[in-house]
Amino acid sequence: MTYLKCWGSWFLKLAASLLRTAPKHVREVYAILGCRPGKVERRVLLTATRIATRRALRLLKGIEKRGETFHGHYGDVAISVVYTGLGSPATAVVLEALNKAGIRLVVRSDFAGAVKREVELGDVIVAERAFAGDGTSKHYVNENVVEGSRDVTDTLINSALSKGWRVHVGSIWTTDVLFREEEDLKKAVKAGCIGIDMETSAVFAVCSFYGIKSGAVMTVSDKPVEGKDIFDCIGGKVINGLDNAVEIALDALSEIEV
Repeated sequence: MTYLKCWGSWFLKLAASLLRTAPKHVREVYAILGCRPGKVERRVLLTATRIATRRALRLLKGIEKRGETFHGHYGDVAISVVYTGLGSPATAVVLEALNKAGIRLVVRSDFAGAVKREVELGDVIVAERAFAGDGTSKHYVNENVVEGSRDVTDTLINSALSKGWRVHVGSIWTTDVLFREEEDLKKAVKAGCIGIDMETSAVFAVCSFYGIKSGAVMTVSDKPVEGKDIFDCIGGKVINGLDNAVEIALDALSEIEV
């Protein structure tokens, strides 16, 4: 046992020494993602919650944890699943590392709140564009509205329609707050948005800045226009919707050329 402890300590010191001499981008990727750039696939499913991460991994084969990322296959296509945590700042930091790792395609799949009353719990939302109500997106783009990549969006829409699931296509409002978003909600309604979330604008903005293809498909987890938050609504219908959204995202990631 003492021998194993000594060997383990020596190995960690060697790894730390090698990391200090690695190129800057390698050190940055390792610091944020916990792995070397070559361990991240070119296609990435981005999640903001642990539950979305777990539901995505159920659909992959040959799962391997690589630092803070997961690697697996959807059909014959290698895909990384990467968790960002909630909000645009955290999402942008992870995307900065993913860009340095050489990714070429990102699809965000997780939860969003419904802004239009006809959008029901568990429905699928495909975001064509996002209104930047957050404080992060403006550091990457000058526009207040950021669009996803058209080919990615179209692939997401086609996948959803082919499965016969309830799908809504339109604009998302991205906010920085979870429980006190009343003012942003009013703006989202006025702008004609179908949903509100905390990450999509940052995904589109960072990816646009670096020339990475991007898209977003979510399920409706709450109805803030009716005063119902996610903790009032989470249940079987929402989880089924999340499974649908994640499957649509993986379909698109596996189909689009990068």
